Amino acid sequence: MSYTDSESSFPIFSEIITFDNGFYESDNFSFGPLHYEKSNGTYKLENQKLIFNDTTKLSVLAITNDSLITRHENISYILKKLNDTLKNKEPNKIKLEGLTFDADYGGPQISTITFQSGRVLFDSQLVMGSSNKFMRTNHNGFDILFQEFALPRIIKGIDRDTIMLYAFHKKVIKIKMWKK
Repeated sequence: MSYTDSESSFPIFSEIITFDNGFYESDNFSFGPLHYEKSNGTYKLENQKLIFNDTTKLSVLAITNDSLITRHENISYILKKLNDTLKNKEPNKIKLEGLTFDADYGGPQISTITFQSGRVLFDSQLVMGSSNKFMRTNHNGFDILFQEFALPRIIKGIDRDTIMLYAFHKKVIKIKMWKK
């Protein structure tokens, strides 16, 4: 799972990448569904550079147990390692399209979210009346919810009537969503 640590309030880069023995596969939703891209190819780590398909080069700033931090031009990107426990074993069981949910982002208020015709509609004091596009995809067993101008979310599963989602930025963000 990748995101930027840009000072912008909206992430400009949302990508899921699987690295496996010199090959990579990625789903990228960086600028909305018109710019969704699924790609694959080769990668190598050489002289503090991460090189994709022998052309694209990112400077490697740090590698930790759960993160790879890279830089391209003036933007650094954090790739967080996802734990297999976040894989959704029954993604077809969780329906979003055409439904309205109350959502708890761990803050002082509950938001109302509607997934309708490929758009996410919000009804909260923070973003009253805003609307943006979303897309859901399965990447290597992870049920991913991409949304314009937001961090990608992993749909982990459903417990009784509550859908559990996880987002990654400077910390793990747990989101609970239930039908309204």
